[in-house]
Amino acid sequence: MEAYAGEYEHPAYGTLKIGLNEHLLQFGFHRIQLPLSHFHYDRFDTPDDERDGKWSVNFGTNPQGDVDKATMSLDEAEATFIRKAEKLEPKLLLQLAGAYEGPTGSRFRAVLKEDGSLYIVSPGQPESKLIPYKGLKFHLKEFSDFILEFTMEGGRVTGLKEVGPFGEYVNKRRE
Repeated sequence: MEAYAGEYEHPAYGTLKIGLNEHLLQFGFHRIQLPLSHFHYDRFDTPDDERDGKWSVNFGTNPQGDVDKATMSLDEAEATFIRKAEKLEPKLLLQLAGAYEGPTGSRFRAVLKEDGSLYIVSPGQPESKLIPYKGLKFHLKEFSDFILEFTMEGGRVTGLKEVGPFGEYVNKRRE
């Protein structure tokens, strides 16, 4: 059940909170707080509450198999809420920024911008914003099946691992 627990956001409808209370899922949407029970596959339902009605939540997974979205029917339409990524401390983000070198000798930088986001900057290429995924893992907006994971040893950043359909490569830290 832990795989489903988390906060999911929708730009128009706000935050959907799926909590865990003694191994049971809890539904939280605006002022509504109800238990969720398993219905079928990745669908969970609340009881039919006299005041708040009945709610169904269908969870979806990303290419890595992690639950990353929750879909509900609302009065206006079906709405998909996207799981909020963990917030990394600014101090840690600053550590991740720096120069890296790929296995073929290509060089690039991870740059921390003023908005608190990390970007990959390669000579002659457009900047690519890293979308936080979980922990030290990020993905690119355009490719959800491509993961960039910063590696650390002894509290020091040692590299940036790329994992995708093409394989796995490690870019070494150069600073």
